[in-house]
Amino acid sequence: MKRLLSIIFLVLVTFIAQAQFSGRNMAEYQFGKLPSDDGSAFSGLYNRGLVNYSYKEFNVGTTLELFQSEHKDRNYLELTQYHLSYKKNGLKLKLGNYYETIGRGLLLRSFEVPNAVLEDLSYRSRHYFHRDMRGFLTQYLSKNFSIKALYGSVLANTFPPVVSEKLRREDEVEAIYADYSWKKQTLGMSVMRLHQNSNEKYYGMASLTGIVSPTVSYYIEVAKNLNDHSVSNFSDEASYAIYANANFTFENVGLSAEYKKYNRFILGSGINEPPALVKEHTYRLLNRSTHVLQALNEEGYQLEAFITLANYSVLTLNHTLAINRFGKKFTYQEYFAEYAFSIQDKHDLKIFADYAEDPFKEEKNRISVGVNSDWKLNKGGFNVEYEFQQYKKSSRNVQNQLISIGYNFKSKFDISLLAEISNDPFLTEKSNETWFGGSLKYKFNSNHKLQLFAGQRRGGPACTAGVCYEVLDFEGVELRLTSRF
Repeated sequence: MKRLLSIIFLVLVTFIAQAQFSGRNMAEYQFGKLPSDDGSAFSGLYNRGLVNYSYKEFNVGTTLELFQSEHKDRNYLELTQYHLSYKKNGLKLKLGNYYETIGRGLLLRSFEVPNAVLEDLSYRSRHYFHRDMRGFLTQYLSKNFSIKALYGSVLANTFPPVVSEKLRREDEVEAIYADYSWKKQTLGMSVMRLHQNSNEKYYGMASLTGIVSPTVSYYIEVAKNLNDHSVSNFSDEASYAIYANANFTFENVGLSAEYKKYNRFILGSGINEPPALVKEHTYRLLNRSTHVLQALNEEGYQLEAFITLANYSVLTLNHTLAINRFGKKFTYQEYFAEYAFSIQDKHDLKIFADYAEDPFKEEKNRISVGVNSDWKLNKGGFNVEYEFQQYKKSSRNVQNQLISIGYNFKSKFDISLLAEISNDPFLTEKSNETWFGGSLKYKFNSNHKLQLFAGQRRGGPACTAGVCYEVLDFEGVELRLTSRF
């Protein structure tokens, strides 16, 4: 299939003169030190380029990834994606690599985190952070009805391209999904077969979503392993997932309520990504401290309110509860409040406070506060951010601090300095550890951007679009160029 699609791609490039050409490229060079190395600095170059051609209803493209360093066992040059697609009058056809999600991701979720690069401590080879499928998809959409059938091998994105393709794509999926809409309500149903290492399992899913009134909407989705127990069995021994949400709007108030219950529902190597129901913070200390979903056993809810006050200021309130039972009960809970307002319709400020209990990380009475301010000037603006966090861990009082100062000029030039301080015993044996770094961004035009980082970067979990991944500590220089054409 790989050779066939490559031939198709070359033929289209050569003979279709009216095709529309487009592409993107991201190149990143690092020179510095990372954890688990021998302490000496090393250099590495990562590059990812995408090329697409469109001709009428057809689109064909390919992705080339490269990583080069002085360690030959980490290096590769691979054609990691290729696709051919067709779209006309409600009919969609995809062949090759594609992204697809069933429902809210209880059964299957493909994703791409733009410009995020992964590096695992075991392999130390950098690669793009995404989870795609390789196979084919057929979809038809009408006014009230849609149906799609798909087949594909799902990428296990924890493995870099230096690992064999068989290991990276050991999960094979076949699925059919259909939905029907009437009177602002939509009923969806799906059946999926998962094949991994000679094991075969079938899963079913049903969803119902709709608008009750101009101020109320809802969504409910239930998925279950059809191989074990009866369809109606939702005991602790069964494998199932339940997700529901409801949204309410009343003049200047918006409310949302979400519920989850996941039991034994890690599919294959992790091809699904159920909603985590944990607030995804833009504040760096809070984002790093987030609770990571445990789909093997987790029940909980999330409540959030947005209140618009005088002068368009906004108060945001959030409460999250997650309960896990692994021999004993673990209860994660978080309370968050943020007030965002403007001064003289020019300067924007945000103030937040957060309280959490996290037994998985052994963090008790975790209190976080901070402020983020944007001060606009005639030709640019200043950004100042300060975050403080305190909790008790292993009978020790731990404090984390973050200070960031930035300046931007005409939306083309941006410079920032970032300092983090921590006395977490799991990070340092010193009384305090400091990470200090600076970054410089320059926007040549709308298609080309250059970013330079120098100094120290503190690692840890990071979450984007409901997906969490690990960022490694880094000390050195990093240069990234992103282009679009």
